[in-house]
Amino acid sequence: MRRGFIAVASSALLILIASPAQAASQVTIQDYSFSPTPIAVGQGGSVVWNNNGPHAHTSTSDLASLWDTGTLASGTPSTAVAFPAAGTYAYHCSIHPFMHGKVRVPIKVSPASGSTSTVFTITLASTSQTGYSFDVQKKVQPSGPWTFWKTGVTSLSVTFHHTSAGSWRFRSRLHKNGSTATSGWSPTKMVTIS
Repeated sequence: MRRGFIAVASSALLILIASPAQAASQVTIQDYSFSPTPIAVGQGGSVVWNNNGPHAHTSTSDLASLWDTGTLASGTPSTAVAFPAAGTYAYHCSIHPFMHGKVRVPIKVSPASGSTSTVFTITLASTSQTGYSFDVQKKVQPSGPWTFWKTGVTSLSVTFHHTSAGSWRFRSRLHKNGSTATSGWSPTKMVTIS
């Protein structure tokens, strides 16, 4: 079965609206909370917010207007919002600003383990992010500090190669070009070299 998408431009970021055939993760809005939060979706996965409370609510991105569902009346679901890039995306209800939630999108690592000759691919996003770049951090396991490894990345993936055995964790975030606005860091993934 072929799945389709409708592209909607929002603040120079391509947000994808999933067609009805595309399965979406579900968040329930109650008075006055989002559940579950945080919610995890894969790169390119989508979320639908369902207002099951008696009052109107929204799901509005905290980062540079990535998405805004508009006002959702009681009993109304939102349009599916896709998340193509790794990161943690905080959001709120614009009607009730004390209501907060998060969507977590992990990076992808392939392969997860290898030898000193292995080149690992770290995938940051499933589609291009016009007006945005990626920051990537790495951490030597088990207790090294997080350090910036790559900044201003515009490609969908980066590669990692190391000539000695060990384990490294990676994470990334979306960064709005020309500003300090960023998503939160993505959930981490580890590579092991033996």
